[in-house]
Amino acid sequence: MANGVYSLFVKLAVRSMFVVAATSVGCGSGSGVGPSKQLWSSVASSSDGTRLVAVSGGFDIDGVLTNGGYIYTSSDSGATWTQRTAPQQGWVSLASSSDGTKLVAVGNDSIYRSSDSGATWAQTGTQQLWSSVASSSDGTKLVAVGNDSIYRSSDSGTTWAQTGAQQLWSSVASSSDGTKLVAVVAGDHIYTSSDSGVTWTQTTAPQQDWVSVASSSDGTNLAAMTNDGGYIYTSADSGVTWTQTTAPQQDWVSVASSSDGTNLVAVSGGVLVDGAVVNDGYIYTSSDSGVTWTQRE
Repeated sequence: MANGVYSLFVKLAVRSMFVVAATSVGCGSGSGVGPSKQLWSSVASSSDGTRLVAVSGGFDIDGVLTNGGYIYTSSDSGATWTQRTAPQQGWVSLASSSDGTKLVAVGNDSIYRSSDSGATWAQTGTQQLWSSVASSSDGTKLVAVGNDSIYRSSDSGTTWAQTGAQQLWSSVASSSDGTKLVAVVAGDHIYTSSDSGVTWTQTTAPQQDWVSVASSSDGTNLAAMTNDGGYIYTSADSGVTWTQTTAPQQDWVSVASSSDGTNLVAVSGGVLVDGAVVNDGYIYTSSDSGVTWTQRE
């Protein structure tokens, strides 16, 4: 993600997976609710950091539930943002192709895809409580997880096939070619796939309240985290073995990886009570594949 795209200082509503922007994400043109006062739930970037897409979960910064969240896009590295025509709902996750053209977003009951950098959106897939989505670099192979199933697509989301066991899936990540996948289950295990999600294998990672997972471009280096005073785990062999890192116990909510898996960033959740952040969340980074971690201000 390019430097200066948006403020790195974020606070997180614990367990809700919604991000409260401490400063404006960008005060560009666009209609409806402005992009500066919302609880953001996910953001994705093209490989060059020029094209960005962000979704909100339908809350404002005071913690009040509105009529649903919005999808915004930027074509100038976040300097300006445009609200798109996708319907309002509780958006929770999105993914982008490397050129920023093909986008996919999942919400509280639907999957939407775009093939024109977010200008137009079409509903696809089955309806359920979705939690995470990932994409290959060309935007062709997609995988989405929800409250009971994993679905995969090999045609940019035109059609979907159910795969994997029925569990409370919470997060999924993909290699750049869409072949190697990793998915985590809340209160259970980590699973990997080496055939674009056709089959899945339970790894040796311990049974935990897994909330987020990230992958390097080749699917070799993985990072996963648990919530409720949890830990960060890494794997250097596509999920065959896992190591608990020295990252401190936090209410972790999200982790991301550089393409080579060397640089990691992890965020923990702050506590939101009656619209006020009473405990701040934290940002930690690692430049050695998770061996050591540094808390950022």
